[in-house]
Amino acid sequence: MRELAIVKELKGDVVLLEKARTEACSTCGSRSSCSISSSDKKITIRALHNGVEVNPGDTVEIEMSNMSATRVSMIVYGIPLAVFLVTLIVMNMVLKSEGLALVVAFASIAVVYALIALYDRKNREKLMPKIVRKVELPDGFIVR
Repeated sequence: MRELAIVKELKGDVVLLEKARTEACSTCGSRSSCSISSSDKKITIRALHNGVEVNPGDTVEIEMSNMSATRVSMIVYGIPLAVFLVTLIVMNMVLKSEGLALVVAFASIAVVYALIALYDRKNREKLMPKIVRKVELPDGFIVR
């Protein structure tokens, strides 16, 4: 998905961009009841330079990763919950102690989140938005 954003700050290979949430939320089913999409609140996005020369105040087109919110939610919430429940049930049957099984299940969540953090560090650049090009807008045009 490609969107427009405004360059706010340059930090090495990373560029801080600002954009309104209205474009990103246009297909969301909850947009009518969401306070972010109904207001003019802006969000800050970290994007990779990708070899495009930009300065603060420039309007750029960015390409967002194709990873869906459902997939991200499954990785962050679903997998740890499944591991917790399976570990709790198996350890309760093996150890015959609910308290000890609970401790082991919580420890398994810590291990899963550590693995997710390693996955995130390894794949962060692939998942970060990238600047595609600098966009010249007509006078009076406002990026929303």
